[in-house]
Amino acid sequence: MKTLLLFSFLTISFFCYSQSDKIIISKLTQIMLEKNYSSSEIAELSKYPEKLAILDYIYSKSFEVSGQTPVSNEKFEKIDIIKYDLTRKLDSDVLVFDEASGLSIVLYSLNKMEEDKKKLMPSLSKTDPSSKISN
Repeated sequence: MKTLLLFSFLTISFFCYSQSDKIIISKLTQIMLEKNYSSSEIAELSKYPEKLAILDYIYSKSFEVSGQTPVSNEKFEKIDIIKYDLTRKLDSDVLVFDEASGLSIVLYSLNKMEEDKKKLMPSLSKTDPSSKISN
């Protein structure tokens, strides 16, 4: 099992850093990729830096920890944001308590996530019909 995890980590690291558009993903994103994807799927994802950047955003940046106290990496890396996909609201942020980490987290609204993803992936705004509307 440790060998498989080490292999997955090395595969992610190799492909993320070997692309011409280097994408540095967080440790939480690495954990979520290993949990939700096979090593061959991770290798395939690593060929697409924009998709990897979107996944990094979803897994580790589409929320914030509530409160002012610093959070340890160990606690932060226990958050499984996928559990809260259906909890998000269209126009407002949502506060949830994550039992695995013991942290209260604020889930960004779906609209904010879409705005942030467009900033990460400029090709989305080119295909979005609303981008053709003049102001």
